[in-house]
Amino acid sequence: MRMRFLGYLAAGYALLVVFAFLFTDRLTFFPSRTLRACPLDRGLEYEDVFFRAEDGTALHGWFVPGEADGTILMCHGNAGNVSHRLDWLEIFHGLGLSVFVFDYRGYGRSEGRPTREGVLSDAAGAWRYVTEERGVAADRIVLHGHSLGGA
Repeated sequence: MRMRFLGYLAAGYALLVVFAFLFTDRLTFFPSRTLRACPLDRGLEYEDVFFRAEDGTALHGWFVPGEADGTILMCHGNAGNVSHRLDWLEIFHGLGLSVFVFDYRGYGRSEGRPTREGVLSDAAGAWRYVTEERGVAADRIVLHGHSLGGA
């Protein structure tokens, strides 16, 4: 009887491990594809930006130009998308800073499906966009990450 119980326990544990392995990304990421607002709704001029992650995945972001020399590269949290970060855009823009916020793959208008490796590639692509396409010097960029974006 005891051996049978231990066998069931081991089988249950093995199933749990397999489940966690197969569905890690679905248990970790909670993207939203629907943009519920845009910076213009808050009176902020912005540019709709499409750029590539390090692995070539097409990503979407918003660039809100500011008056000061600094730029915030904003990596948002796990749930939602860029449209859920308008409060932060207002705060940073109110300080005179430019802001670039982007969606990871599978979020908002970015293509693909989110994965741990993909999110890292997305952040590297956003850095490259700000430094190379926008010409912002690395010492003029402040990284702002929240939740997943700060990990």
